[in-house]
Amino acid sequence: MAGPARGGAVIPFYGADDRARFAIERRCMDRDGAVLRRLDDLLPRGDRDRPALVLDTGAGDGYTADRLTRPDRRVVALEPAAGMLERGRALPWVRGAAQGLPFRGGALDAAYATWAYFFPELGHGDAGLAEWHRVVRPGGTLVFVDNAGDDAFSALGDQAIASDPAWWAARGFVADIVATSFRFDTLDEARALLGFYFGDRGRGVSELEIGYRVAVYTARSRGPSTSAH
Repeated sequence: MAGPARGGAVIPFYGADDRARFAIERRCMDRDGAVLRRLDDLLPRGDRDRPALVLDTGAGDGYTADRLTRPDRRVVALEPAAGMLERGRALPWVRGAAQGLPFRGGALDAAYATWAYFFPELGHGDAGLAEWHRVVRPGGTLVFVDNAGDDAFSALGDQAIASDPAWWAARGFVADIVATSFRFDTLDEARALLGFYFGDRGRGVSELEIGYRVAVYTARSRGPSTSAH
């Protein structure tokens, strides 16, 4: 594991302090793996002698990185929060922030992030994209996953929680929608997680499965010397 996070502000994430609630999220979000399958299809593969090198930006506990690792693909888990690191997963862990990636230019074949860092409404976007273009070889794959909105999950909130397709389109990304769901084992865990997200409306759910639409934004890296847009 590399040294402490560097390169700019880190967005606080509840999972570092509330691992039990985060475990519910990880187990019940995208229960059938539709988003994981889409990522697996999009991300490059090499071969056993030279696996494709892929960066998970804001990897959390490594859940996604672990499942996307294969003999022909090595996923590096980059995470700024020490409390999120799951050392029991046999991943190459790196402490770092999206705005200052600790890799040389063009060192990676692809980079992705799932619900991490790239929140333009909070002012977190272009600096990380510039770093992705720097560290991913020209033509390499860039993927960001976020809420698409217009679903039962998003309807629980008082405010829109969907990503902005226009922001991503202006930066050369193409959006694809994956239909999935949150599927819980008990109403208690559904209300524990959704109540944390949405307050009383979430605590009042009466179904174990909540429909969820996910936006998958993809683009190609322009290379180390080019700005994000």
